[in-house]
Amino acid sequence: MLFLLVLAYYGAFALEPATASTRIIGGQFAMPGQFPHQVSLQLRGRHHCGGSLISPTMIVTAAHCTINQSPSQIRVIVGTTDLLAGNGKSFNIAKFIIHPQYNPQTQDYDLSLIQLTESVPLGDDIGTIELADMEANHAADTVATISGFGAINGNLELPNRLKYARVQLWSRDFCNSQNIPGITDRMVCAGHPSGQVSACQGDSGGPLTVDNKLFGVVSWGFGCGAPGKPAMYTYIGALRSWIKQNSGV
Repeated sequence: MLFLLVLAYYGAFALEPATASTRIIGGQFAMPGQFPHQVSLQLRGRHHCGGSLISPTMIVTAAHCTINQSPSQIRVIVGTTDLLAGNGKSFNIAKFIIHPQYNPQTQDYDLSLIQLTESVPLGDDIGTIELADMEANHAADTVATISGFGAINGNLELPNRLKYARVQLWSRDFCNSQNIPGITDRMVCAGHPSGQVSACQGDSGGPLTVDNKLFGVVSWGFGCGAPGKPAMYTYIGALRSWIKQNSGV
Protein backbone atom coordinates (compact mmCIF):
# COMPACT_ATOMS: atom_id res chain seq x y z
CA MET A 1 0.00 0.00 0.00
CA LEU A 2 1.34 3.39 -0.95
CA PHE A 3 1.54 6.07 1.66
CA LEU A 4 3.15 9.40 2.42
CA LEU A 5 5.44 9.62 5.41
CA VAL A 6 6.21 12.93 7.08
CA LEU A 7 8.74 13.29 9.84
CA ALA A 8 9.13 15.37 12.91
CA TYR A 9 10.68 18.68 11.89
CA TYR A 10 12.16 21.61 13.82
CA GLY A 11 9.89 24.21 12.28
CA ALA A 12 6.37 24.96 11.16
CA PHE A 13 5.60 21.59 9.62
CA ALA A 14 5.50 19.14 12.51
CA LEU A 15 6.80 18.38 15.98
CA GLU A 16 10.21 17.72 17.37
CA PRO A 17 11.04 14.01 17.49
CA ALA A 18 11.59 14.08 21.24
CA THR A 19 7.95 14.98 21.84
CA ALA A 20 6.22 13.48 18.81
CA SER A 21 4.83 10.01 18.37
CA THR A 22 6.07 8.04 15.42
CA ARG A 23 3.50 6.52 13.13
CA ILE A 24 3.09 4.71 9.86
CA ILE A 25 -0.54 4.65 8.75
CA GLY A 26 -1.33 2.05 6.11
CA GLY A 27 1.10 -0.61 5.10
CA GLN A 28 1.53 -3.84 7.02
CA PHE A 29 2.98 -5.15 10.24
CA ALA A 30 6.47 -6.58 9.79
CA MET A 31 7.30 -10.21 10.44
CA PRO A 32 10.16 -11.13 12.80
CA GLY A 33 13.46 -10.84 10.94
CA GLN A 34 11.93 -9.02 7.96
CA PHE A 35 13.83 -5.80 8.69
CA PRO A 36 16.82 -6.96 10.78
CA HIS A 37 18.58 -3.61 10.33
CA GLN A 38 15.75 -1.59 11.94
CA VAL A 39 16.50 -0.08 15.33
CA SER A 40 14.53 1.96 17.83
CA LEU A 41 16.24 4.85 19.57
CA GLN A 42 14.74 5.08 23.07
CA LEU A 43 14.91 8.41 24.85
CA ARG A 44 14.34 7.95 28.58
CA GLY A 45 12.49 4.70 27.92
CA ARG A 46 10.23 5.87 25.07
CA HIS A 47 10.59 5.44 21.32
CA HIS A 48 12.24 8.58 19.96
CA CYS A 49 13.46 7.88 16.43
CA GLY A 50 14.33 5.12 14.02
CA GLY A 51 17.68 4.12 12.61
CA SER A 52 19.52 1.51 10.58
CA LEU A 53 22.31 -0.82 11.66
CA ILE A 54 25.14 -0.58 9.10
CA SER A 55 27.80 -2.49 11.07
CA PRO A 56 27.87 -4.30 14.42
CA THR A 57 28.83 -1.03 16.12
CA MET A 58 27.42 1.73 13.87
CA ILE A 59 23.93 3.09 13.19
CA VAL A 60 22.71 5.67 10.66
CA THR A 61 19.94 8.03 11.70
CA ALA A 62 18.90 11.68 11.23
CA ALA A 63 20.93 14.48 12.77
CA HIS A 64 17.77 16.05 14.20
CA CYS A 65 17.31 12.87 16.26
CA THR A 66 20.63 13.29 18.04
CA ILE A 67 21.27 17.04 18.10
CA ASN A 68 21.12 18.46 21.64
CA GLN A 69 20.73 14.96 23.07
CA SER A 70 23.05 13.11 25.43
CA PRO A 71 24.25 9.61 24.45
CA SER A 72 23.75 8.56 28.07
CA GLN A 73 19.99 9.25 27.85
CA ILE A 74 19.36 7.22 24.67
CA ARG A 75 19.52 3.45 24.32
CA VAL A 76 19.33 1.42 21.12
CA ILE A 77 16.88 -1.48 20.81
CA VAL A 78 17.58 -4.05 18.07
CA GLY A 79 16.17 -7.41 17.00
CA THR A 80 12.46 -6.95 17.61
CA THR A 81 9.27 -6.08 15.74
CA ASP A 82 7.35 -5.41 18.96
CA LEU A 83 8.78 -2.98 21.51
CA LEU A 84 6.48 -4.35 24.23
CA ALA A 85 7.42 -8.00 23.72
CA GLY A 86 10.65 -7.74 25.67
CA ASN A 87 12.64 -9.77 23.14
CA GLY A 88 14.74 -6.92 21.79
CA LYS A 89 18.36 -6.41 22.79
CA SER A 90 19.39 -3.10 24.34
CA PHE A 91 22.72 -1.34 23.81
CA ASN A 92 24.41 1.78 25.15
CA ILE A 93 25.74 4.57 22.95
CA ALA A 94 29.38 5.63 23.00
CA LYS A 95 28.95 8.80 20.91
CA PHE A 96 27.04 10.65 18.24
CA ILE A 97 28.82 11.72 15.07
CA ILE A 98 26.64 14.47 13.62
CA HIS A 99 27.40 15.75 10.14
CA PRO A 100 29.35 18.99 10.66
CA GLN A 101 27.32 20.82 8.01
CA TYR A 102 23.93 19.90 9.48
CA ASN A 103 21.62 22.92 9.51
CA PRO A 104 18.74 22.64 12.01
CA GLN A 105 16.81 25.41 10.26
CA THR A 106 16.88 23.91 6.77
CA GLN A 107 17.51 20.23 7.63
CA ASP A 108 20.30 20.13 5.05
CA TYR A 109 22.88 17.40 5.78
CA ASP A 110 20.39 15.81 8.18
CA LEU A 111 22.50 12.76 8.98
CA SER A 112 24.09 11.33 12.10
CA LEU A 113 26.07 8.23 12.97
CA ILE A 114 25.71 6.48 16.30
CA GLN A 115 28.64 4.47 17.65
CA LEU A 116 27.70 1.78 20.18
CA THR A 117 29.76 0.87 23.22
CA GLU A 118 29.88 -2.79 22.14
CA SER A 119 29.24 -4.93 19.08
CA VAL A 120 25.73 -6.16 18.32
CA PRO A 121 25.59 -9.96 17.82
CA LEU A 122 24.23 -10.58 14.31
CA GLY A 123 21.70 -13.33 13.67
CA ASP A 124 18.32 -14.11 12.12
CA ASP A 125 16.59 -11.10 13.70
CA ILE A 126 19.57 -8.71 13.77
CA GLY A 127 21.53 -7.77 10.67
CA THR A 128 23.18 -4.90 8.88
CA ILE A 129 21.98 -3.17 5.72
CA GLU A 130 24.16 -2.30 2.76
CA LEU A 131 24.45 1.36 1.86
CA ALA A 132 23.57 2.74 -1.57
CA ASP A 133 26.57 3.60 -3.71
CA MET A 134 27.87 7.13 -4.03
CA GLU A 135 25.48 9.19 -6.16
CA ALA A 136 23.21 6.14 -6.60
CA ASN A 137 20.11 7.05 -8.59
CA HIS A 138 16.78 5.47 -9.50
CA ALA A 139 14.09 6.28 -12.03
CA ALA A 140 11.04 8.26 -10.96
CA ASP A 141 8.22 6.07 -9.58
CA THR A 142 10.68 3.42 -8.40
CA VAL A 143 9.04 1.69 -5.46
CA ALA A 144 10.94 2.02 -2.19
CA THR A 145 10.24 0.66 1.29
CA ILE A 146 9.91 2.57 4.54
CA SER A 147 9.71 0.95 7.97
CA GLY A 148 9.22 2.24 11.49
CA PHE A 149 7.54 1.90 14.88
CA GLY A 150 4.58 3.93 16.03
CA ALA A 151 0.94 4.93 15.97
CA ILE A 152 -1.50 3.52 13.44
CA ASN A 153 -4.21 6.18 13.36
CA GLY A 154 -4.99 9.85 13.86
CA ASN A 155 -5.65 9.26 17.55
CA LEU A 156 -1.96 8.35 17.94
CA GLU A 157 -2.77 4.83 19.07
CA LEU A 158 0.62 3.23 19.69
CA PRO A 159 0.86 -0.54 19.18
CA ASN A 160 4.66 -0.29 19.37
CA ARG A 161 4.90 -2.76 16.51
CA LEU A 162 7.09 -2.37 13.45
CA LYS A 163 5.22 -1.47 10.28
CA TYR A 164 6.32 -1.06 6.70
CA ALA A 165 4.86 0.35 3.50
CA ARG A 166 5.79 1.26 -0.05
CA VAL A 167 6.49 4.74 -1.39
CA GLN A 168 7.27 6.06 -4.85
CA LEU A 169 10.43 8.02 -5.55
CA TRP A 170 9.68 11.40 -7.14
CA SER A 171 11.53 12.84 -10.10
CA ARG A 172 13.90 15.81 -9.87
CA ASP A 173 11.62 17.37 -12.48
CA PHE A 174 9.30 18.08 -9.55
CA CYS A 175 11.55 17.67 -6.54
CA ASN A 176 13.69 20.73 -7.06
CA SER A 177 14.15 24.07 -5.32
CA GLN A 178 11.68 25.83 -7.64
CA ASN A 179 8.79 23.58 -6.65
CA ILE A 180 9.89 22.77 -3.11
CA PRO A 181 11.71 25.64 -1.39
CA GLY A 182 14.50 24.36 0.79
CA ILE A 183 15.26 21.15 -1.05
CA THR A 184 18.94 20.52 -1.77
CA ASP A 185 21.07 17.93 -3.53
CA ARG A 186 21.35 16.09 -0.19
CA MET A 187 17.62 15.28 -0.26
CA VAL A 188 15.34 12.95 -2.20
CA CYS A 189 11.54 12.94 -2.37
CA ALA A 190 9.18 10.02 -1.92
CA GLY A 191 5.49 9.52 -1.20
CA HIS A 192 2.09 9.19 -2.82
CA PRO A 193 0.91 12.22 -4.85
CA SER A 194 -2.71 11.98 -3.68
CA GLY A 195 -1.83 12.18 0.01
CA GLN A 196 -4.90 10.00 0.69
CA VAL A 197 -2.92 7.50 2.72
CA SER A 198 -0.48 9.14 5.05
CA ALA A 199 1.66 9.17 8.13
CA CYS A 200 3.07 12.04 10.15
CA GLN A 201 4.79 13.20 13.34
CA GLY A 202 7.68 10.83 13.29
CA ASP A 203 9.64 7.91 11.95
CA SER A 204 12.53 10.36 11.87
CA GLY A 205 15.88 8.74 11.18
CA GLY A 206 14.32 5.56 9.85
CA PRO A 207 15.28 3.82 6.61
CA LEU A 208 14.12 4.32 3.04
CA THR A 209 15.38 1.30 1.12
CA VAL A 210 15.60 0.43 -2.57
CA ASP A 211 16.77 -3.00 -3.72
CA ASN A 212 17.62 -3.88 -0.11
CA LYS A 213 20.04 -0.97 0.19
CA LEU A 214 19.74 2.10 2.41
CA PHE A 215 18.91 4.89 -0.04
CA GLY A 216 17.49 7.54 2.28
CA VAL A 217 16.88 8.55 5.90
CA VAL A 218 13.58 10.10 7.01
CA SER A 219 14.18 13.82 7.39
CA TRP A 220 11.32 16.34 6.96
CA GLY A 221 7.94 17.03 5.41
CA PHE A 222 4.88 19.26 5.08
CA GLY A 223 2.27 17.75 7.38
CA CYS A 224 0.01 14.72 7.32
CA GLY A 225 -0.73 13.59 3.81
CA ALA A 226 -0.79 16.95 2.07
CA PRO A 227 -1.76 16.34 -1.58
CA GLY A 228 1.11 16.94 -3.97
CA LYS A 229 3.63 17.21 -1.15
CA PRO A 230 6.17 14.39 -0.79
CA ALA A 231 8.26 13.55 2.24
CA MET A 232 11.95 14.40 2.26
CA TYR A 233 14.74 11.95 2.95
CA THR A 234 18.43 12.57 3.43
CA TYR A 235 20.12 11.17 0.33
CA ILE A 236 22.66 8.53 1.36
CA GLY A 237 24.47 8.60 -2.01
CA ALA A 238 25.37 12.27 -1.63
CA LEU A 239 26.91 11.70 1.82
CA ARG A 240 28.41 8.28 1.17
CA SER A 241 32.05 9.41 1.44
CA TRP A 242 31.40 11.10 4.80
CA ILE A 243 29.79 7.94 6.14
CA LYS A 244 32.75 5.87 4.98
CA GLN A 245 35.24 8.28 6.53
CA ASN A 246 33.51 8.28 9.92
CA SER A 247 32.23 4.72 10.18
CA GLY A 248 34.58 2.64 8.07
CA VAL A 249 31.54 1.25 6.23
